[in-house]
Amino acid sequence: NIVYLAGHLPVPVNGEIVRGVVGKDLDIKEAQHAAHLCALNLISTLKAYLGDLDQVKKIVKVVGFVSSTDDFTEHHLVVNGFSDTMGEVFEEKGRHARSAVGHHVLPLNVPVEIEAIVEIEN
Repeated sequence: NIVYLAGHLPVPVNGEIVRGVVGKDLDIKEAQHAAHLCALNLISTLKAYLGDLDQVKKIVKVVGFVSSTDDFTEHHLVVNGFSDTMGEVFEEKGRHARSAVGHHVLPLNVPVEIEAIVEIEN
């Protein structure tokens, strides 16, 4: 009853991937929006897999990776863009344990990559 979702990237509907380093190319608000896009993509993957989001029992654990400058220390605020979206969509079921980790570089030069573990109904 557990779904493991690999890292999702900030790709909007137009397909133009968000790129850059937080603290250099993007500010916190822009990075939070990138994390929001990760959430929307992860929700889309869940819906495609489950067919119905009502099968989600709980967002259990989230790990957010943030590409940032050496002096940037607000990774948790960036990943809030993801967590807030999950709360809006899933309400109480969207509350989760979370890690926010800074990295020097992420694949494709994205500012944020987020993975999750989700409990689903039988």
